[in-house]
Amino acid sequence: MQKKILRIATRKSPLALQQTKYVQKKILSLYPNLDIKIIPIVTHGDHILNKSLSKISGKGLFIKELEFALLENKADIAIHSMKDLPVNITKELCLISICKRGNALDSMVSNHYASINQLPKGAIVGTSSLRRQCQLITYRPDLIVSPLRGNVETRIAKLDEGKYDAIILATEGLNRLCLKNRITQIIPAELSLPSCGQGAIGIQSRSHDKKVLFFLSKLNHFNTFIEVKAERAFCKKLESGCQIPIGSYAILKKKKIWLRGLVGSPDGAVILKGERFGWYNTAEEMGYSLAKELLNNGAKKILDNFYIKKPYCI
Repeated sequence: MQKKILRIATRKSPLALQQTKYVQKKILSLYPNLDIKIIPIVTHGDHILNKSLSKISGKGLFIKELEFALLENKADIAIHSMKDLPVNITKELCLISICKRGNALDSMVSNHYASINQLPKGAIVGTSSLRRQCQLITYRPDLIVSPLRGNVETRIAKLDEGKYDAIILATEGLNRLCLKNRITQIIPAELSLPSCGQGAIGIQSRSHDKKVLFFLSKLNHFNTFIEVKAERAFCKKLESGCQIPIGSYAILKKKKIWLRGLVGSPDGAVILKGERFGWYNTAEEMGYSLAKELLNNGAKKILDNFYIKKPYCI
């Protein structure tokens, strides 16, 4: 009898491949006789390394080629970092499962300083994220924030070459690449609120592929799914397409959610924050409600100004 084959599309970066192997192991624990074929794909975003994400259509650049592979039936599922997956997904595709989230927080990596507080005045901090940039500038306006692109290993290599005094990366990405020893500080959410879905891995497939949806829905982690649902609802209400300074972070414990949200100006001059507490079954409503509150309190003006200066993504 011929073994059933499951084709998995993934980005070709070391972190993406590591995440895919993690999902592969989870799938095989449920279906050991399945033959899994991994299809590495270089996305458009992987090619453009000399511009910040906010100038090149944001995070969607890292998933479009993977979605095309699904739509053209060249793959059965695609593995994404949830923070890279836009809140609006084409109706032909759907999110099957979200695996159990790792550490959602940001981390500082430095060869000479143990924390953000210890960085000297004028220290150069590398990050590719406007979200991290605006929060860092607000907390330490005396620091110099400099753009930093490339995969995790490339960014750390630039730090080791002395081009930066510190860099900010996602904690779970470092953990998955066995680079936990490089972390000098896990930054609390009060200082750097994470990106929507950060630390979680999502599995995407075609909406009509009912067999795949049924079998792989078993990989869904309930708490993580609800947390990310609240975070994505917050971002969806803000209509955040291109990368803009937005953070959202939910924690579900004993059926109750604590959701925090943030909208800021890239220069850190204005940062609006809010939070919600509620039952797990109101996750989406909480996200929409919090976003509406921040929009009414000034976030709409921040976002409108951003899109006036940048009316379309390039």
